[in-house]
Amino acid sequence: MSKNIKNRIEAIKYPQLLKFFLPLAVMPIIIGISHNAINASLARLPFPEITLAVYAVAKSITNIIKSPIHMSRQTVTSLVDDHSSFKFVSRFIFGLGVLYFLMIASLGYTPLGEFVFKKIIGLKDPQEIKFAYQALSIMAFIPLVESIRNIMQGLAISLKKTNLITPGVVVRIISISLILLWVTINQAVAGVTAASGVWLIGITIEMIFITFALRYTFGSFSGVIDSLPDNVSKKVNLKSITKFFIPIAIMAFLARFVQPVVQSGIVRSSIGTHDLAAYGVSWTLVMIFVGPLDQLHQCSLVYARELNHNNWQKILKFSLAAGAIVSSILAVLAFTKVGDFVLIRLISVSPAIAAIVKKVIFAFILFPIIRAFRETFWGVMMQRQTTNIIAAAKIVGLVFVVLVFLILAITIEINAAIIAAIALTAGEAADALTISFFIIKNKILEKIYADNN
Repeated sequence: MSKNIKNRIEAIKYPQLLKFFLPLAVMPIIIGISHNAINASLARLPFPEITLAVYAVAKSITNIIKSPIHMSRQTVTSLVDDHSSFKFVSRFIFGLGVLYFLMIASLGYTPLGEFVFKKIIGLKDPQEIKFAYQALSIMAFIPLVESIRNIMQGLAISLKKTNLITPGVVVRIISISLILLWVTINQAVAGVTAASGVWLIGITIEMIFITFALRYTFGSFSGVIDSLPDNVSKKVNLKSITKFFIPIAIMAFLARFVQPVVQSGIVRSSIGTHDLAAYGVSWTLVMIFVGPLDQLHQCSLVYARELNHNNWQKILKFSLAAGAIVSSILAVLAFTKVGDFVLIRLISVSPAIAAIVKKVIFAFILFPIIRAFRETFWGVMMQRQTTNIIAAAKIVGLVFVVLVFLILAITIEINAAIIAAIALTAGEAADALTISFFIIKNKILEKIYADNN
């Protein structure tokens, strides 16, 4: 039977969505643990203050340059359904990986790096510049392996085999933990070299694991491609892939600047450093729980080919339930002694900072539900290959963040960290309302229902 013949749409079940989403939700949590393990090891190696600072700077530079590569999983899931589209899309994504490799390598291997480190970033100590070169000379290779890993993970997501992703992430954290333990005990490798190296090794382990897991599950790589569902509504060529990818790449790039803008606003609106410290702790804690919600769009993206009214309602309710669970966790942290225990006993912040943090977390309570709502609509538009509205909605959201922060900072006498949380929530709401209004106005869901019948 041809792959292009449509099958009867079956009712989506909540356990089915949970089984699909849970491995994706666990992934950012485990990856976050691995990055914290790296920071903990740096603190125990020679020159801890310099290496922690330089590693953070090098990591930030690398993440900004390669930020569009994070959208490659969605690109594969949205645009690949046969051998021809796979070859085209994978070459495009790996080509981006090569481009970002060259950009980072130009900083890690040429005099351009010293110019950027000194004139733009402000590093002056020769030891700091030396460490920055060491870090970026290794980090330059990350986009290459990350592009391949994301291509393979995109195939697994499209095939609804997300369970193949989690073991690779677990193997990553175990492997780099052992490497970091050996480095810490022996003190044989410079901290910034070890940190950059295990970041690269960790992604490489994931890449190798998911590649072999797919081949083993489907018998051959050709079997993987042949098993892909008929998902692409438009022919894939250079025009269509750039039209799809560029808006979400711009969105991913702009998103990297949200936190620096907010932190800058806090600094300019506060007398002391307490507000900035409280916001930093709050945001880190909030994102531990909110981070997994960033994968919710995969549910509506992958299951869009099976959408009717009832299935859409189930996906939407599932996403909102996930957001509500996270909001409930934030409420517990904000209103109960659990928050004091986590902040004072586990994170070791002062009682004064903890009191501010709990208020900031309270201001973030609606943030998870709004993000879950927005993510669901993101998936729909990715499946429709109409990503320009995603970028437009993100720009609207960023504008709202700045405007709300400025208005509240001028008109209301409250803590700047709390204002930042309110502004980010307002920006998230503006983003979600913009894309949902577009979908409703253009009757996108009705068109999907019609296409699936």
